Amino acid sequence: MKNGEQGWEADFPIREEVEDHAGRRRSFVINCHEGGLGFTVRAEEEGSPVAGYQFAAYSETSPYSALGRLRRKMYRGVATRHITGSPGAYQMLHDKLSGRITSDGKGGVVLVVDGMGFGIENLASMLLTHEGWEFELQIVDALE
Repeated sequence: MKNGEQGWEADFPIREEVEDHAGRRRSFVINCHEGGLGFTVRAEEEGSPVAGYQFAAYSETSPYSALGRLRRKMYRGVATRHITGSPGAYQMLHDKLSGRITSDGKGGVVLVVDGMGFGIENLASMLLTHEGWEFELQIVDALE
């Protein structure tokens, strides 16, 4: 146990490396928070303050149950590649994008996909290649 702590608190934070879709090792810091109704476990990629991967999971009963869910999400999330290309020429690899929504700190929106930050203009240019197609937009709680 760390620093004389007892219980689950002694096991957090956890540092963990996960191999991504390109074979690169990505380092995460995993923290746990106990709320009135359960445990929330969050993993943030080290060294990527705005972009980078982030994952979260929740359990009503145990931080370790939430940690198991979080690890499944992490391994699946970093193993799946959604975008290819370079700035100005990004393309979707399949018909689904997954990521998270964040801010650029100046009132703009940044979409983090594959651990990289994309502005709305990047998304617009990717969508233009699908002109005439239909789409579904679904916003999902990170804890689900």
